[in-house]
Amino acid sequence: MPEYHVDTLANGLRLVTVEMPHLHNAELICSFATGGRHETEEFAGISHFLEHMLFRGAGAYPTSSAIERAFEAIGGAVNASTDAESTCYHSRVHPTQAAKGVEIFAEMLREPLFNDLEIERRIIIEEAREDYNEQGEQTNPDNLMATLLWPDQPLGMPLIGHNRSLEAIDLAALRNFHQQNYVPQNTVIACSGAIDRATLLAALEKSFGDWQGGEPLQAAAALPHKPGPHQDWVFESDSQVSLQLAFPMAGREDAQPLRFSLLRRLLSWGGSALLPQRLREECGLTYAVEANCSMLSDTGYFSIDLAIAPKNLVPALKETLDVLKRLREKPPESAALEAARNSYLYDIEFSLDQPEAMTVRFGWGLQANCLRTLELDRSEIETINPAQIQELSRELFTTNQLHLVVVGPWDKTQRPEVDRLLQDF
Repeated sequence: MPEYHVDTLANGLRLVTVEMPHLHNAELICSFATGGRHETEEFAGISHFLEHMLFRGAGAYPTSSAIERAFEAIGGAVNASTDAESTCYHSRVHPTQAAKGVEIFAEMLREPLFNDLEIERRIIIEEAREDYNEQGEQTNPDNLMATLLWPDQPLGMPLIGHNRSLEAIDLAALRNFHQQNYVPQNTVIACSGAIDRATLLAALEKSFGDWQGGEPLQAAAALPHKPGPHQDWVFESDSQVSLQLAFPMAGREDAQPLRFSLLRRLLSWGGSALLPQRLREECGLTYAVEANCSMLSDTGYFSIDLAIAPKNLVPALKETLDVLKRLREKPPESAALEAARNSYLYDIEFSLDQPEAMTVRFGWGLQANCLRTLELDRSEIETINPAQIQELSRELFTTNQLHLVVVGPWDKTQRPEVDRLLQDF
């Protein structure tokens, strides 16, 4: 039995279905290939702004409360998210009501009323303020890192926008952005759970079959990274320092994603992983350390986040860099790599009971041109050996690729010490 099915309507809209008859729920998502890197400086944040506005009423559901009640009536809890390359609307639904969910989403996504623009603007501005200190400086490590990695280009702008752009976004801009980007060729709808493919396809034809639209906006290409190391330090009164290290990497079109996934697990997945074991269990320098991998179509970065007491900034950074150096110098122990591999394989098995995981894997995968079956992942991850992880570490963890963001109550005497650590890396 195929792991998933893809059907394409005459207008270009694609449907992904994952039939999981052993379950008693379903997950429905509508994904658009538009996000922060499709925006201009003038209207930075418009993708996220539009996402908010679509909840303000549409078609037969003229208010936000009407939309919420419609989804709740079919077992749903509708929500949405925006990232650099996509905007996704999603809801759990009862399996017998999946077709009704398609109908509600069609009203919401195709016929927004753009109600209460000024109210929503105030809400988003308040949301954006969470990322700034009292002096008006950006303090979100992810936003600071994006600017450090991609200065003066769309990928380096905050997804939520900034005060100037949020004030500039008006009804005409929102309608224009919606008309340009919310089109069938840009859309993937996916549903996983105890569903019937034929029923979903019929519902899609009924609600979206007559939908027409032109060519969507193209994303701005990422400019090459300049050799580093690069740093950004922002002072903020707090009890801890947030530290983020990042290393640029290839995008989905060039990278081998499972190598990075395995490296991430080896470094931070569970208490016995390399970073928690060294920094937390052996040195007592932090409670929270996490490695992440952000992979876009043509670029990306591998990051490590720490939350530490101010006095631990230099020793925690030293120990983190030492762990990465050891991965460059010799392959990881086979037992450690096998533990990381097994955790990934277990998660694959667990996902067979998680419709949201299946919907993201195949729905987002189709949208991002990164469609990978479970069987492909199982077979590929078995071939990755310690020497390949060492080779990846040598390519990735280099001084000229190192980017560092520090936010919190750091001391100016720490900066020269950090400079030496980065140069010695």
